Amino acid sequence: MRPCAQSALPATPEVPVETLILAAIAVSIAVSLIVIIGRMLVRRREEREQWERDGRPEPRERTPEEKERDRRSAITWGCLVVAVPVVLVLAYWVSR
Repeated sequence: MRPCAQSALPATPEVPVETLILAAIAVSIAVSLIVIIGRMLVRRREEREQWERDGRPEPRERTPEEKERDRRSAITWGCLVVAVPVVLVLAYWVSR
């Protein structure tokens, strides 16, 4: 009798779930930082260009509506920046 022939294809190494979750955590943190820094730089550039177009006037007082909108936007982005890595860390902890 012939012994069973082995496959000529090499075995693919399996990547543990923990490694994938840690990679996802690192990617989410990096993307969050890139998005935050990018948005900040774009906003500053736009404000500077607008300021120069207007002849460099004194900054106007922000309305309460603008302040409230900025506060809500900051809370939303802050929660997302914190929540995504926390969820990934919890997924990592549960999978162990």
